[in-house]
Amino acid sequence: MVGEKALASPAEWVAAIRGRRKEADLKGAMEACAKGLQAFPDSMDILFIYGEVRIDCFNQTKKPEHLKAALVCFEKILKVNPRHYMANLLAARIYYKGRAWIRAEEKLAAILKMSPSDPRALELRTAVQKMKTQAKSAAVPDEKETAPAAADTEEFGEEAIAKESIEGLQGGSEGEYENLITRFSIFAKLEGVRGIHLIDHAGVEIKSVLKGDSRGLPNLATNVSNIYSASRLCMRKSGLGTLQRGTLLTPAGNIIIVNVFYGLLALELDTDADLKVVETRINRYVEALAE
Repeated sequence: MVGEKALASPAEWVAAIRGRRKEADLKGAMEACAKGLQAFPDSMDILFIYGEVRIDCFNQTKKPEHLKAALVCFEKILKVNPRHYMANLLAARIYYKGRAWIRAEEKLAAILKMSPSDPRALELRTAVQKMKTQAKSAAVPDEKETAPAAADTEEFGEEAIAKESIEGLQGGSEGEYENLITRFSIFAKLEGVRGIHLIDHAGVEIKSVLKGDSRGLPNLATNVSNIYSASRLCMRKSGLGTLQRGTLLTPAGNIIIVNVFYGLLALELDTDADLKVVETRINRYVEALAE
């Protein structure tokens, strides 16, 4: 149990908190974060994972105060290290869901200054710009009324957040994504696999490996995320459990979607691929992640 003995370093606290998260023990994770920050108040690593735990709590309870607390964590980190990639990205996503467009764009600009072609930042920036345009178009004042406030308000939209699920904000640090990507080698020599894709829950492609002359299916990441989100919602409403794996049959071939830690694995297969062999490799992949 965390707290039965003092942990000697921030790294040990982070490991203990990650263990709680994997066990879905959010209460224990929160307690460990509080104790870890009490012992090491200047640890950016503990502060960051505390923000992630707060996001986990929001995804479970839909209470906006958890996202506000997560933002406090990320903003503290960014004051010390403005180049912190994940703090900028997660803060931008929260601001986006809260309809604080200007703040979201500021965080994305910080990422794109460091990495102009970053796919997650570019996709979210496009989404922000689209929502800003829609908000401005909807805010047409009546001639007899005073014009409404600009859509780029700095007010954080608590009500807006409460109505939307924050998919894709369940952690996924670069180290954890790297572990998922490294295991792609399990599928390297597998016949019938045209493409291997790692996608976050928000529909942003993290890594793709295409075989031969395959170009990949258009909008695959967005479509896989939408399918997963819709299926997850149906499963939640039915009370049957959670979606872990599914197969999508298309005229161009089959796509197997696997819910893995902090993301979605999507395998593009030829129509004649041996599904039993593929399933065996998927099981090896999932088992390797748990090692």
